[in-house]
Amino acid sequence: MKHNIELPTKTEKLKALKLGDIVFLNGKMITARDQAHKKIIKLSRNNSLPSIFKTLENSAIYHCGPIIKEKGTVYQILSGGPTTSQRMDSLENEVVDILKVKFIIGKGGMRNLNTENYRVVYLSYTGGCGAIINKKIKKVDKILWKNLGKCEAVYFLDLVNFGPLIVAQINGASLYQELD
Repeated sequence: MKHNIELPTKTEKLKALKLGDIVFLNGKMITARDQAHKKIIKLSRNNSLPSIFKTLENSAIYHCGPIIKEKGTVYQILSGGPTTSQRMDSLENEVVDILKVKFIIGKGGMRNLNTENYRVVYLSYTGGCGAIINKKIKKVDKILWKNLGKCEAVYFLDLVNFGPLIVAQINGASLYQELD
């Protein structure tokens, strides 16, 4: 089944999703890889996480290190395929608790992600689709932590029809269970 979901969303919307469903997202999300995850956790523990992260409640994190074109203060994502999510596996549950996001997007799944009771849903994005992402991003709203490097910085994105994404882990079930 196909779902168009506006971000931020509500847990009730997640309950309509089933493994294998196709999802398209509209609204705000961020990119974040392992270095950004570590920094989110560290700053949260020190009560110094920038307040802009509060805008991500009920939104999404995309495991992605995009290729960026920078022209003055305007940024365009030229390509942005998913990063293997397993790299963030030991950090993700804490980041979900901190940011209160409802979706994690990446490739390959996560062994330790707690999706029970629709806490969060893992959406798989096909590797190799990075070149089409620039048609799905209306705008790069903000960039944080450029000092981590262009691939590790956090990009706040405004999305339109971002997908197709596959519901791969939800409410304790996983398309990847056979692989574990």
